[in-house]
Amino acid sequence: MATAAPNGLVSAIRETGGYSQEALARELGVSFATVNAWERGRSQPRPSHLQSLRSMAKSLGIRTDIMLLAIDDDPATCAVIEGMVAGASVPAAVRTTTDPFNALILSGALDPDLILIDVMMPGIDGFDLAERLEEIRGKRMPRIVFMTAASDDAEIIARAEESGHILIAKPFGQDAIETLLDAVATGAEPAVS
Repeated sequence: MATAAPNGLVSAIRETGGYSQEALARELGVSFATVNAWERGRSQPRPSHLQSLRSMAKSLGIRTDIMLLAIDDDPATCAVIEGMVAGASVPAAVRTTTDPFNALILSGALDPDLILIDVMMPGIDGFDLAERLEEIRGKRMPRIVFMTAASDDAEIIARAEESGHILIAKPFGQDAIETLLDAVATGAEPAVS
């Protein structure tokens, strides 16, 4: 999983690299109190320190961007999502597929942090696909968001509520992608309408 938020990045570096807060502070040329504040989320690193943290993370094999997997049988929707993620302010990578069965394989290979699933697809609907993903991934399940053009359909709304996952209406704009990526980066619950 990605560690885009600075406090998560500091924790991941300390855990993976075996650094104490004091050792990481010496490595970065800052005080122990500064690293402690970053890790607890009380302050944010300056851009130069954030760049150093990201370089350290990369050398330790820690992903610092969010991985988004989007599944939609419409190639145009996939292309639009790719463009939105590329233009997002939160560092993110995206992989799309029009094949829901391929999504099962990609989910394991990519270890995404966020999965967008179209509700209405041929062969398997988005809700059934999400159930299969949950069976396969278990506790390592990323956040799932359903997408639908039929957002006023009572059955779809009920199934989304029952699943416990968010449902967003298509077409959606850049602000919806930004909100979702920001929520994953910060660990917050997204407020997408």
